[in-house]
Amino acid sequence: MKRIRAFTLIELLVVIAIIAVLMGILMPALRRVKEQARQKSCATRVRQHVLTLHMYADDNEGKMPLPPDAGYWLWDIHIDTVNFMLRTGLKQELFFCPSNDNQQKYQNLFWEFGGNEWDGKRFTSGRYIVSGYCYLLEMDTNSGGERPRIRNSGANGTDRKIWVKTNREKDQGRTELVVDATLGQTEANTKHGYNFGMVTIGGSWGTNGIHDRTSHLKTDEEPQGGNIGFLDVHVEWRSFEKMEDRYGGGGSPAFFW
Repeated sequence: MKRIRAFTLIELLVVIAIIAVLMGILMPALRRVKEQARQKSCATRVRQHVLTLHMYADDNEGKMPLPPDAGYWLWDIHIDTVNFMLRTGLKQELFFCPSNDNQQKYQNLFWEFGGNEWDGKRFTSGRYIVSGYCYLLEMDTNSGGERPRIRNSGANGTDRKIWVKTNREKDQGRTELVVDATLGQTEANTKHGYNFGMVTIGGSWGTNGIHDRTSHLKTDEEPQGGNIGFLDVHVEWRSFEKMEDRYGGGGSPAFFW
């Protein structure tokens, strides 16, 4: 009877080494595929937000749901606007980017940020939720204020940026309305001068001890980019190389789009 030769220790180690090499090759590719799927899901969410803002404007003589004040950070969305969007069928999870692991894990903390009272269907009191998306809306002029001018508007050959007031703005195919949250706090000795993966200036860090972060990260020092929803309802992916620092600073991180 023929005997079956057992593997030697060296042969087993060689096999294990080969498997490790293959895993090292395959895992980054799998992560890229997973992130691409998340980017597409995120783009769908951005478009839903744009459509819902149009629905609001259509019911209000073209006027967008302008917030009474600027909030603390650009991704703050007033609860009155959120309640309207919920009535149209938008769900809680659609306010958060699927690529933002922190917001997925601690979603309810961001949803009820600052003590917002939520009855399971609508907010009954509070001010703002923290979303994974930023609405580029002007403030309500009846509140007596206005947002600061958008930084680097028209920089590097890009279009001039505006805060949107109505769904009747000119050049709607180039007017941005809803953008992925791409934010960073200044940090020396980093690639772009910012940390995008560990934002700890106020925000949820100051309230709950949970750091904030950009959604689509390449590394903590560099985002991949973000989805941009335009007033004509189309959505584009914009690489970080084509983004500029547009808003924030001081007690808020810088927001890019």
